[in-house]
Amino acid sequence: MKNKLPEKYNDSCVKMFQFLQLLTEDEADYEKVIELFSSTKEAKNNTNVTLNKYLNTLKIFGIKVKKFNKKFHILNSPYTIDLSSEELETMKLLSAFIDAYPDEKNKKIFLEFLKQIDIRLTESCRSHIKSQTEANTKFKLYFSEYKNLIEECERYCTDKFKLKLTYINEENKEETINAIPQEVKYYKRKICFSVYNTGTAEICDIPLNDITNIKELPTKSAETCLSMTVVYKVKSRLAKSYKLKEGESTQGYDENGHLIIINKNEDHNQLLKRLMRYGCECEVISPKSFKNKMKQLIESTLTNYQKNT
Repeated sequence: MKNKLPEKYNDSCVKMFQFLQLLTEDEADYEKVIELFSSTKEAKNNTNVTLNKYLNTLKIFGIKVKKFNKKFHILNSPYTIDLSSEELETMKLLSAFIDAYPDEKNKKIFLEFLKQIDIRLTESCRSHIKSQTEANTKFKLYFSEYKNLIEECERYCTDKFKLKLTYINEENKEETINAIPQEVKYYKRKICFSVYNTGTAEICDIPLNDITNIKELPTKSAETCLSMTVVYKVKSRLAKSYKLKEGESTQGYDENGHLIIINKNEDHNQLLKRLMRYGCECEVISPKSFKNKMKQLIESTLTNYQKNT
């Protein structure tokens, strides 16, 4: 019968896995690590000596750990992933985009995601990345054009003061509204300042390049803005395949199998254009004002179509 391992070996194995967990979760602060290893019988007299033993053990197994800014960081993972050259090119392109991305909150999430991939790359993947030329800088040029305005709009969202905002509307006319700032939104081909129009109780996504003037008013806005809710239903195949958009919820299916959808925070002009694409498979239920807008847009589209045929 084999002898059982001494209790201290079992304890050491557990500590090793706990240390690896802290490293992979990026939570290996110096104080946490010292606290982890000082609880072992072995470390009561000299914690630093014990810590070095564990670091050397990881090194033997090919796991590199470095300490800087009062924190231990894992430089490679116990397991690796081998990406193709196309995947590495995509990763580098994504990295260049994130580097120029002005939204700090989402930027942090993206960078953490890339970091988790990077520490798991094989050595050949790392060498391939280093040999590549610099990624496309068009992203920097695109975002830098609006950098100051983006920062200004983000400050308005933080300060929560009401605004008098002037912009060029879809009819190519200058329009001024009283608004409550919401957020900066990033779309595929444009950046918008999303505001709550206090006059119409609607959310408006205004492209930054259409804004001509913003004046901050001395009145602070309320924490919540009750925008006009739009209720519509989709039918037939669309009812079965429809995926709810951000800010949408559903009341389920009616007796005819139509999906009832509640939309709260989408720009109404953008929502109208989207619903138009659904054609006969979509019907607006409420409010009456939005339903009339939809009807007018359909009639206007049909008139323009008839003129061009």
